[in-house]
Amino acid sequence: MSFIEVAAPIKRGAMNSDHFRLVQFVYDEASDTIRCPTGETLRPSGRHTRNRAIRYRTPACVSCRLKPRCTLGAQRTIHRLVDQGALDRMEARIYANPSLMTIRRCTVEHPFGTIKRMSGGGLFLTRGLRAVKAEAALSILAFNILHALNAFGAVVIKPA
Repeated sequence: MSFIEVAAPIKRGAMNSDHFRLVQFVYDEASDTIRCPTGETLRPSGRHTRNRAIRYRTPACVSCRLKPRCTLGAQRTIHRLVDQGALDRMEARIYANPSLMTIRRCTVEHPFGTIKRMSGGGLFLTRGLRAVKAEAALSILAFNILHALNAFGAVVIKPA
């Protein structure tokens, strides 16, 4: 069985530099908990079904001496995606082999640039999510047909 190893840049949210950053919180997969920089344990306290995330909190924030460096709110909340383990493995692969992003740029970004050029600057002509999805699918289909013609040449097929 073959599989595809994904290499995509990870989007990181910006945060005030006066507070602890998310990378300073360590996730423990065995106990499904997160350890904060002061050593307290954040436990799962709920799920966000819309964005597929788990919310982690601890009641220790109330009496924490480093709370001003951690959050402005009453309690620090960490959201961890359900699939975060896969994203972490992908990020580790990219850091171990930075040339993966060069290969990705050469193979993945080219079709999007070509489709954008073909569609007159990347603007959609339709309105509404359903119509835009259909227009994008047609653009990708047209690109794939052109790519196949360029790769294999145009051959006239005669009916039998």
